[in-house]
Amino acid sequence: MGSMNKVFLLGNMTRDPELRYTPGGAAVCEFGIAVNRKFTVNNQEREDTCFVDIVVWGKQAETTSRFLSKGSPVLIEGRLQFDQWEDKESGSRRSRLRVVAERVQFMSRVGAGRDDDQRDSGQRDFQKPADQSPPDETRETAHESKFPPMPKSAFDPANEVEDDIPF
Repeated sequence: MGSMNKVFLLGNMTRDPELRYTPGGAAVCEFGIAVNRKFTVNNQEREDTCFVDIVVWGKQAETTSRFLSKGSPVLIEGRLQFDQWEDKESGSRRSRLRVVAERVQFMSRVGAGRDDDQRDSGQRDFQKPADQSPPDETRETAHESKFPPMPKSAFDPANEVEDDIPF
């Protein structure tokens, strides 16, 4: 019987991504995410948090490092990888289980909007201040500014035309 190693995780980054390059020039980025699970025990709401280490390679590693930071919501699609090694200092056997990301999807927060100045300075205010929006009388709705009005006869059953679709 075959096997499958596939992981989907949706969570928030627990630290800024660390980008480095292998001696061969391949980009590798490591970061952590926190995944929360809510459940009820004895009629009391509880929350459990799982911390997961993630590694991503290539162009996605560079993009992740450039655009994401601690607290960013992210969707990870990848596979589990189990590493084992011998600790040089203690001589003991060590191991870890982490996710090798095959795809990192940036998620947005409600009201998201940040510019490069905010990212570089560490500010993460995702809400646009109310005083920066234009007054109501100057605002246009999307359908007024982009599309012409819908003709009244567009869905008139009297104008129904038979089409050539065989179903």
